[in-house]
Amino acid sequence: MATKPIQAKKKNGVVLCVLMAALLFFVTAFTQNGSYLTEKVVGFVSLAVTLCMVAFADKKRIKRLFTPVGFAVFAYVLLCGISTLYARSGKFAIAEFSCVLAAFGFYIGITLYAKESAVSFRRVAAILAAACAPVGILSIDAASSNLLMRPFRALMTVMNAGYGDTGASFYARLHTIFGNPNIYGGLMAMACLLSLYLALTADTNRQRVLCGILLTVNTVSYLLAFSMGSLGVFALACVLMLVLCPKESRMSLFLLLVQTAVVALAAGMVAARGFSDTVSGSLLPLIVLIAGCVVFCLLEVFVRARVTEAFQGKGKLMLILAAVLVVAAAAYLVAGLNVTGAYTFRETSDFTRTADLGAGEYTLAVEASAPVNVRVAYKNTNNLIQNTDTELATGTSDAPVAFTVPENSELVFVTFSGGTPGVTIETAAYSGAASGDLKLGYKLLPAFIADRIQDLSANGNVVQRGVYRQDALRLFATSPIIGRGLGGFENGVVSVQDYYYETKHAHNHYVEVLCNLGVLGLLAYLAVLGTAIWSFVKSRKAKPLIVMLLAACVLQMFGQATTDVIWSVGGCLPMFFSVLALVTLYCGDSLRLKVPEKDKGTAVRAPLIAGASIFIILLGLNLFAQISMYGENLTLDTLKNCAAIDFFEANDYKLSYLLSGGDEEGVADKYAADLQKAESNSIAVPLAQYYASTGRFSDALDTLDKGAAYVRADAMVWQNVFKIYESIIDPVGQMNAVQLLQDKTQYVDRMVGTYEKLRALNEKQLDNLMLTVQNNTFVGKLLAVSAIEPYEIKPALNIFSNMVIDTAYAADCDVDGAPDCALTLEGAVAWNGDGSFTAQTDSLVQLTYTIKSDGDYRLTVQSGDLSGVEAYFGDSPVSLDSAGNSVETNHELNGDTEKTIAVRVKQGTTVNRILYTRNSENA
Repeated sequence: MATKPIQAKKKNGVVLCVLMAALLFFVTAFTQNGSYLTEKVVGFVSLAVTLCMVAFADKKRIKRLFTPVGFAVFAYVLLCGISTLYARSGKFAIAEFSCVLAAFGFYIGITLYAKESAVSFRRVAAILAAACAPVGILSIDAASSNLLMRPFRALMTVMNAGYGDTGASFYARLHTIFGNPNIYGGLMAMACLLSLYLALTADTNRQRVLCGILLTVNTVSYLLAFSMGSLGVFALACVLMLVLCPKESRMSLFLLLVQTAVVALAAGMVAARGFSDTVSGSLLPLIVLIAGCVVFCLLEVFVRARVTEAFQGKGKLMLILAAVLVVAAAAYLVAGLNVTGAYTFRETSDFTRTADLGAGEYTLAVEASAPVNVRVAYKNTNNLIQNTDTELATGTSDAPVAFTVPENSELVFVTFSGGTPGVTIETAAYSGAASGDLKLGYKLLPAFIADRIQDLSANGNVVQRGVYRQDALRLFATSPIIGRGLGGFENGVVSVQDYYYETKHAHNHYVEVLCNLGVLGLLAYLAVLGTAIWSFVKSRKAKPLIVMLLAACVLQMFGQATTDVIWSVGGCLPMFFSVLALVTLYCGDSLRLKVPEKDKGTAVRAPLIAGASIFIILLGLNLFAQISMYGENLTLDTLKNCAAIDFFEANDYKLSYLLSGGDEEGVADKYAADLQKAESNSIAVPLAQYYASTGRFSDALDTLDKGAAYVRADAMVWQNVFKIYESIIDPVGQMNAVQLLQDKTQYVDRMVGTYEKLRALNEKQLDNLMLTVQNNTFVGKLLAVSAIEPYEIKPALNIFSNMVIDTAYAADCDVDGAPDCALTLEGAVAWNGDGSFTAQTDSLVQLTYTIKSDGDYRLTVQSGDLSGVEAYFGDSPVSLDSAGNSVETNHELNGDTEKTIAVRVKQGTTVNRILYTRNSENA
């Protein structure tokens, strides 16, 4: 009779573990791909639960937090929270902090309410590992059959989490439902380490089967993501596990690692055949995953224990076996990189191969069973920094492709595309300055590994992440002690970039902490690592297997933090804080502070309750404001109320108030003044539009100056700057501009000064910040007006009304001497920097523009030899008289449509100037 309550208790325990694993899975899913609103809701709920757990925990549980690890974690979370109060962007800060709050909830829950026993530790480890398995299964399914992912997407869409078609591709690796294989790798590496521990310590066949399934699912899905940075740290973590493993269990762990590697690699190689660059619809990956689980469980139940027993006590043999395996793996890798042959297209539409070619001329000859497209490109140092390439030639397999490799080439890339399934490329041989064959099909390596290793010698991602770190350190210098607040890197990186790129994080958490939280934040983060290591040293003898696992996990999450975004996103944080809770509870107990028995833990409980209460109020008001913002009865008063109660996103409501026509005395001016003080990568342009629309043109120019300086690397911002300039100063369609034109210094010269700043910036940037066709047309007029001497309003009005193109004043933002509106379609020309050019060969030059005034337009080509010049309105030829004026006129209507004129020039002919203007009688 007594067994029934025990069985019921065990059953209830299993159900609770399943529910906790599901909770962790969904929190991870919501905080990784959720909207800002979803993240904040999850953070708010987690914080409320955390407050309740702390408030109602008894004093013995609270005293579990009195450890160095606990204090370090509190310090780090506290600094993250405080930073939201001074962050440059409260919106970015509170969203990121909400993910931290969600993770901190798991830390508090595990530390306070898990039992301090080996059985409880194993149970928590199983919950953490099991929570990751659905992530792996769904990631595999998303890129193959889509059977499981389809209902999951529908569910997450209802919950306002963005899963769309995330993960529905496989090119060189599994893109995963996280949309980022490296973040996914950070999570799944932890799941694999936990699963290894569970399999190693399994006591019964039932446990061995369940843990074997868990380990197989996690390792196969982890391998298919092929995050090289994560895998490198994972290998070190496995070595650390072997080193820290008790001697009596070391052989068992070693064989478990070998068994896991063999099954995962074999399953991954076969499963990869069921993927493509779109959803393949294939069930093969899931079938292979199930088969892998079966094989692993059979080996686990019937083989590994017996082999372990046979080798037990033979440490030297294990070392020899390990050395043999390392040599065999190295030999296989060498063979895999060199044993190649033909490549047959499957579902994948293209693939790339590389060659380290010296400078010189080459010809690439491709033999294929059907025509395929060929693109040859190279990467130099700037390409590597910007993670781009420069095209050398394109062609097809029907004819040899000739290309020239420049002196500064680091690596040549050849991309083959357009091959239908079944088409085979037999050979791709290059000749010229050097000769050889491209390695096409790797016979001994799975395709996803072969594709990933192509650019190891010149990897743009690696170089580009170095740039991220460099720019983060530049931002750190602006606030070295306390940092710029969470989201500070995302908010400010465009202000220090040498070329434009988009990233939210620095891809190195140590540097990002410096940027966002300053030296204080980095010390707190390092304190978490340092106190964890201290706890391991103190606990190793008493709890060797627990220390073995947790030390490997800490190495993984702090080691991968040097290369990947894993500490700033919701996908990994709940797992990381849960592991830190295990460190606090099961290893930190050896360092737990001794406090009087009567002490209720007030020193920890009170600050936690106070901090949680403050942020519950602040975050609650933020959510209330956001819900009000998207309500049906949105009014200007609603926006005012939202701005008043929301500490983090008040600027958004203030800007919405102004752009919605809010003009209440004292309110609009205050809001505008507040916004002008903000360091933002998004406020300047709309605020300037507001100022311009209300006639405060000087304030508009001030705002644009500040915005262009702060977001200097974003071409779109510069384009908007000149678009707003045009709306202010161009008198066509706006009569108040006539008065502004009279003040040349305040408006014309100032706008020209901005153009000169752009040119100066482009001389320093690695890329060029270019303007739109409409911008170029306007800047040409602006430069022509600026050149009027002595300055008079009537010629200025005439230029804005009638001029479209004058190459003597055309914009040249990239400072290459050629007008930005000009494009050489055929031949080659040399521009002289003054609007003139000389044809080096028979050439066709096209100029692009937009029109603001209806009328008949005439083309004028000034040249000493008009016999060598032909002119075109678009594609239509036009005759030129002896003065170079077009005999016909071209009737144009205003609009944003881009239009062209062109001149064909014979070799040696110099064109001094090209003008395209409206007939004066139309004015």
